Amino acid sequence: MYRILTRAGLALVSVAIMAGALVAHVGDARADTLDGLAYTRATAAQPYRQTPLSSRNSVARNSVASVWSPSMQTQVPMLVQSPANGNPTAPVIYLLNGSSGGEDGDDWTHATDANAFYANKNVWTVTPIGGTASYYADWRRVDPAANFRFGVKSSRPLRWETFLTSELPGTFESAHGGRRARAIAGISMSGTAVIRLAENHPGLYRAVGSYSGCADTASPAGNLITRSVALFPAGADASNMYGPPGDPQWAAQDPVINAFKLARSTPALWISAATGLPGAHDTPTDPHIAGNVGQLAQQVTVGGVDEAAAQYCTSALSRRLAELRIPAHVRFRPVGTHSWGYWQDEMHASWPMFAGALGV
Repeated sequence: MYRILTRAGLALVSVAIMAGALVAHVGDARADTLDGLAYTRATAAQPYRQTPLSSRNSVARNSVASVWSPSMQTQVPMLVQSPANGNPTAPVIYLLNGSSGGEDGDDWTHATDANAFYANKNVWTVTPIGGTASYYADWRRVDPAANFRFGVKSSRPLRWETFLTSELPGTFESAHGGRRARAIAGISMSGTAVIRLAENHPGLYRAVGSYSGCADTASPAGNLITRSVALFPAGADASNMYGPPGDPQWAAQDPVINAFKLARSTPALWISAATGLPGAHDTPTDPHIAGNVGQLAQQVTVGGVDEAAAQYCTSALSRRLAELRIPAHVRFRPVGTHSWGYWQDEMHASWPMFAGALGV
């Protein structure tokens, strides 16, 4: 039942998402990601500011960077870790968060061992904080429910794609020695976005990791899932992103339909999803659960349904890539829910592919 989603199953997915999850941030309420971090904010006059989080070493490895977005007229905060070898021009991996934008302590730095994992690797990691329900897209109209927190507001339509592919690389990389090899990875909502970004900007990334994303966004089933994900955190209306269902823009931005664009400059691709059946991280003793029975119940139920939906979408993308003969590492795990423990596993498993593509 986890491989084929019927109409009833899709309705259940929609209800599950709206009622409790994309379990990218399931569990007890957490503090805001940047609570207690006093960082200097970028402005139009000073478009890049970086605040070290520790000065124990001569060169602080972890910091909060603030990057000014001309298109949105706001600053965007991000968590940064510098490369182990201290090389300012080392490759960079951009890590995108799920449907909450990583705003509730549910980002790569706080929800996984990413900092420890990359600590001995010669790459920058950059995790933008913000973009709740945005799909990291360029929106048509302003939607306050798909916006920023931490006092970071934009009165303009969101331009996350413009920011991530043009403004952020130009500003961040220039501050650290100029252009370099890039990679990008995302989970859940951003697992959809990273494929679209690679398609729309050929050659920008040498490697792309999509963990439990839903690249099928224009079909009736995929559109229902996409709209539900946008609606859940605070009531965003995805019609403000690409128009009502059936609008041509949905097909123009659908990662499955547009997979042929990846042939122009094919990055290394890692695409994965699981069945939704409980696995090793769905136990009371798992560090992400830490004995919280309520969180475990939600992760197994809602997270199971959400991951089944992700596999449905990922299967569509996998078939399309095979038809186009575009190479990709595709992994369908026999067990696993829509939760951080499994995405941490995918980060570890996909590292050799990223390292090879980035030349590290």
